[in-house]
Amino acid sequence: MAPALQSANPNRVENLREGSRGSGSGKRHTRLSRVPVVSEVALSLILLAGAGLLLRSFWHVLEVHPGFNPSHVTTAQIWIPVPNNPNTDPYRTTDKRAAFLMEILRRVSAFPGVEGAAIGSTNSLPLEQARNQYPFTIQGRPTDSERAPISEFATVTPEYFHVLQIPLLAGRNFAESDAEKAQPVVLIDQTIQRRYWPDEDPLGKQLKIGPANQQNRWLTIVGVVGDTKSDGFDAPTAPHIYLPVRQNPAYASVIYLRSGANPESLGEAIRHEVQSLDPNIPVFSVRTMDEVIARSMAERRFALQLLGAFAMVALLLAAIGIYGVMAYSFSQRTHEIGIRIALGAQRINILRLFVGEGMRLVVIGLAFGLVGAAVLTRFVRTMLFDVSPVDPLTFAAISGILAGVAFFACYIPARHATRVEPLIALREE
Repeated sequence: MAPALQSANPNRVENLREGSRGSGSGKRHTRLSRVPVVSEVALSLILLAGAGLLLRSFWHVLEVHPGFNPSHVTTAQIWIPVPNNPNTDPYRTTDKRAAFLMEILRRVSAFPGVEGAAIGSTNSLPLEQARNQYPFTIQGRPTDSERAPISEFATVTPEYFHVLQIPLLAGRNFAESDAEKAQPVVLIDQTIQRRYWPDEDPLGKQLKIGPANQQNRWLTIVGVVGDTKSDGFDAPTAPHIYLPVRQNPAYASVIYLRSGANPESLGEAIRHEVQSLDPNIPVFSVRTMDEVIARSMAERRFALQLLGAFAMVALLLAAIGIYGVMAYSFSQRTHEIGIRIALGAQRINILRLFVGEGMRLVVIGLAFGLVGAAVLTRFVRTMLFDVSPVDPLTFAAISGILAGVAFFACYIPARHATRVEPLIALREE
């Protein structure tokens, strides 16, 4: 609309005067042509800065160690259905559910190429959406019911820590002797130890699930394991308490297999073994741990891709816009170029002059863009991880990239304009 509005100006005398021979482009037209260049540079810088911040955040997230090794681990979920009449449930008792899960574990452990197998409740699967957080009570420590400590609870077999390569830091792992009628035991992670036993040994201490007024069994801490990221790589490490499957078998469980075999073939083999034991047990959601991690980062990756696509389009439009405006501006100054060359000006000096004029506009656009980016990138603060919304390194790198693209967008038409022959340029109307 800008050139259309300009051409509709009723001041015909001024238009004729600006279009006279030797006048070059009019001052009003020159000022108007500079506005899109400055605007495109500024808006492109804002979008590129947002994309750059998200890219740095994503890179930092990838550098976070989750506390486990997801490579070559395949997972499959199973669910023991609960009938409407509990009396007809064949897995109603703890020992029957535990025996069923242990038999599944024995069978899948015998698969060719399987280095390790484990079973845990569904909330033992890291980075899943559904978490299992409950308050707990530490023996001998009075707690306010509103300030009771909270932790994530999961039931696992002893092989769970071996399959996911979660280190055992103190005490012992679960054993086959940790059965239903044995002393109830738990493992805690480092976060629990640092938070509630920072200066003492937690082994042998007791806790129970729920507030102090509930009549739940006291559980003895027999070991400490490493921390794991369960709520996302960019979320604070949540405390974890692990219970043995033999004492707390779950109806919904996850099978873990560490193997280099094809996950699809492993899924079919797991389904065959489970349904040969009980055809009513569904096997679903067969995935690798790498897929689980990728899914947990899907929202962050989508935001990065979306803003990155907009930023690349903006960068392309800015380059085309700068090139178009500069090329048109230089073409209107052909007569001026001829006069300068006829009077002895070197082409390199004219090239510097024209490129300098274009880059001045770019610098102005970068200044406005940096101010706008410093204000608007604060709205994506919640999507950033370990990066400031006004990160100077990101802003400097993006400004350099945009300035480089703008330089070539100015240099190419300027170089083309300086190649004109003086005699042809002097005859140019």
